[in-house]
Amino acid sequence: MASGFSIAVTGHTIINRRLSVHDDANFLAAIKLIREADAAYTHLETVIHDYDGPEIYPAAEAGWTWMRAPRFVADELKWAGFNLVSDASNHTLDYSYGGLYSTWKALEKAGLVHAGTGRSLGEAREPAYLDTPKGRVALIAMCSSFTGWARAGETRRDVKGRPGLNPLRFYYVADAATIAAAKEFAFKLGWSVTQIGRTWLFNPPGLWMATHRFVEGDGPGISTMADEGDIEGNLASVRDAARQADCVLVTIHTHEWHPDGGLSAPPAFLPPFARACVDAGAHVFIAQGSHSPLRGIEIYKGRPVFYDPGDFIGMSNTVTRLPSDFYLRPGYPPDIRRPEMTTADGFDARAALPKPLNPTGGSGDRVNGSVVALCSLGGDGNLAELKLYPVTMSHRPRSRAGIPGLVGGEAARAIIDHLAELSLPFGTKIEFKEGIGSIQIGTHRARL
Repeated sequence: MASGFSIAVTGHTIINRRLSVHDDANFLAAIKLIREADAAYTHLETVIHDYDGPEIYPAAEAGWTWMRAPRFVADELKWAGFNLVSDASNHTLDYSYGGLYSTWKALEKAGLVHAGTGRSLGEAREPAYLDTPKGRVALIAMCSSFTGWARAGETRRDVKGRPGLNPLRFYYVADAATIAAAKEFAFKLGWSVTQIGRTWLFNPPGLWMATHRFVEGDGPGISTMADEGDIEGNLASVRDAARQADCVLVTIHTHEWHPDGGLSAPPAFLPPFARACVDAGAHVFIAQGSHSPLRGIEIYKGRPVFYDPGDFIGMSNTVTRLPSDFYLRPGYPPDIRRPEMTTADGFDARAALPKPLNPTGGSGDRVNGSVVALCSLGGDGNLAELKLYPVTMSHRPRSRAGIPGLVGGEAARAIIDHLAELSLPFGTKIEFKEGIGSIQIGTHRARL
């Protein structure tokens, strides 16, 4: 890999309107950063289709909004400078397999390299490759937050695999008292409870694969661990990619958080997995999707781990159509179910819902912003320089909401200072200078 190879890293992108019509200077400054990088990554948290076509049906369950984007958004992402996208998320099958196939077709037509989904587990898990003048980049993508049927299935000798996303599942490790309390609660709910050694399986009636798995641990309290089979399957892909490419990006879409640290802290299973990916050959690890909006950065063995660079584009409130299931959410006023109600009515009803009790306030931090991270790698693949450009999204009016733009002054300092605070538990020091953040390259030891 050529020394100085640059990668622009952003968080998730929910897009359903055109970007190329905007001429705001701060927006164009953000786009310039992306275009000038050798490789530019974002997570695509929507599906691309026109509501009609083979197998395009709204799923019975979706990730909050039934996402949909017109086919032109793939060209808009290409216009913005992106060439790498992940598409494994809780919205992957919002419109069933047909919506997934339509998304692939649009991305491939636009020339965007994408990873994280496939016609079988093997295909969803395999690396996708981007060839650039300075080197070859591999992308491996996965998701930890999804409905069970969205998970891709493995191919057997006698049964073909199932389309879907590449999973990183997790389970709970708890002390005996916590498991006893969970068992008592499950009994009162009428759930199935099965004990296999130190493992306890909790299932709603008739849903034998919708398993909540608890393993009795030796320590107090409760934590989460990534599924060992999913760990090994994904690490095998990382090791394979490291032999085939000059630079390996690993990304995960995750909505989970740490109960003690709140929405701004990654779940307990994620940091050990991120470090294992670096050990296996990843040059950059990117988690996104928390909507916190920011999480910290770790430098592990000279390579960056982004626990969430924040939301980059957010247009979930301008989806043009929604299925009937959207209007049936508990808490909406009764008249929202009338057939003449529109998507605007639905989004207004959703905005009026009470905030969730957990996480507190229903969202993350006091600072509204994200970063575009520019990683410059040395010839050895380690991080040579990391610059963090503070970004905010417009929120009003709804018709123009979700457009990102660089910010300066005190708004920029607030974003970088907050990111610095979130990064300290990972032993990372971020300096604010000349309107951006930078990370001192050296040895950082994680404290978590």
